[in-house]
Amino acid sequence: MRGIGDIDMLSLLLAAIVDRRTALLCAADTAAPAACDGVIGGAIEIRDDRARIAEQHPLYPDGLAVLSSGTLGTPKIIWHDPHDLLATAALAMRRLALRAHDRVLVTVPLHHMYGLGAALIPALLAGAQVHLLPKANLLSFNEALRVAAPTWVYSTPHLLRTLVQRKNAPISQNCSLVLAGDGIPAPLHAQAQVVFQRVFDLYGSSELGVIAISAANQPQTLHPLDGVRVFPAEAGAEQTRLVVRHPHAATHIAHADGLIAVPPAWDTRDIALFHDDGSFAIQGRADLSLNRAGKLLVLADLERAMMGWPGVELAVAIALDEDTTAGKAIAAVVQASSSALTVDTLKQHAANTLPAFARPDRYVLAAELPRLGSGKPDRNTITKDYRHG
Repeated sequence: MRGIGDIDMLSLLLAAIVDRRTALLCAADTAAPAACDGVIGGAIEIRDDRARIAEQHPLYPDGLAVLSSGTLGTPKIIWHDPHDLLATAALAMRRLALRAHDRVLVTVPLHHMYGLGAALIPALLAGAQVHLLPKANLLSFNEALRVAAPTWVYSTPHLLRTLVQRKNAPISQNCSLVLAGDGIPAPLHAQAQVVFQRVFDLYGSSELGVIAISAANQPQTLHPLDGVRVFPAEAGAEQTRLVVRHPHAATHIAHADGLIAVPPAWDTRDIALFHDDGSFAIQGRADLSLNRAGKLLVLADLERAMMGWPGVELAVAIALDEDTTAGKAIAAVVQASSSALTVDTLKQHAANTLPAFARPDRYVLAAELPRLGSGKPDRNTITKDYRHG
C-alpha cells in the first residue's frame, strides 16, 4: 500500500473487508514477508483506478491477513475471515455501548488487530465519528483531544504515560479510555482514571481479536465477550495458562512450511488468575515466567512493580544465562524518567517493595529502550543487548 494516501489506503482496506478480497495489512514501511512470496504483499496494486485487486494466490486462503506484533519473535501472518472480523467488532461495540453520537479518537496503528478490530471497525459499525492518529506523540495527542473533543479514546500504556504525567484534571466530563497492552502499573491506571474517569481494559490477540473487556475502572476483572469461553489449561487451577474458545477466531497462520488451521481451543500462553464470577486477570506471559526459589515469578508482574517506582519510565526484566541459588539470574533494564534515578535507588526500591525471590540480580540504566511499531518494548533486541552484560 506504499505510495498512496491514508484515505486511499483506508478505502481499499474497507473494500477488501466488504468485498472479501485478499489483502495483507501491515505498516507502510514493511517489506512483504517471505511467506507471501511477493504475491499477497503486493495484492493491492497502485494503478489508475486504485481499486483493482490482484487475483488471489492459489496457495493462500481468502480473507484479511495481519501481522502479529512480534513481541516474542518474528511476526506471524494471520488470516481472518471478514465476516468473523466484523462479528467480533460488533461484540466489542455492544460491550462498550458505542453509539452514533460518539466521537472516537484512535491513537494506535490500524495495521494491528487492536487498532483495526477493537477500535476502528467497532466505531464505524456504531456510526460514530472517527479521528485517526496512528503516529501519535504527546503534542499530536493533546491537539487531537482539544480539536476532536472525543468521547472515547483508544491508547496504549506507553502513550498514556506521557500524557497523564502532565495532566492531573479530567479532560472532560464525558470521555472514556480503552487501554490495551502489557505491564500497566497500578499508579498509571489510577492516574488514567483521574484524567479520563472511566478506563476500560481490553484483552485480545492477533489470532483471536478482542477476547475480553473489563468493567469501568476494574482492570483485574476482564469479562469475556458474548460467546467467548475462557478456561484454565490445568482444570481447577486458580492461576495457570489461559485457553480460549472464540467463535470468530482467525482461520489460518502461515509458517515456513505452509499454513496451519487455528485450533478451536487456543492456548494464549498468557498466565491468568481466574475469579469465581467468570472474570479473569492477566498476570503475564508463560514464556516470560521463571521458577525462583520454588515460587513462580511472572516477569510482567515484576515489570509492573518497577514501573510504579518513582523515576522509572519503562522497565524490562530479562533472564540471564547465569544461575543463582534462587534460580536463573534476572536483569532489570530501566529507562528513567528522572536523571536522579540511580542503580542504588533501584536496589533500595526493590528491598522495600519486592519479596526476596523477585528482586533482580542486576540493574542497567538505559537512555532509551528500543520499541516495536506497536509501541511495546522490543524485548528480543533488549535481551540480545543486555543478556551478557
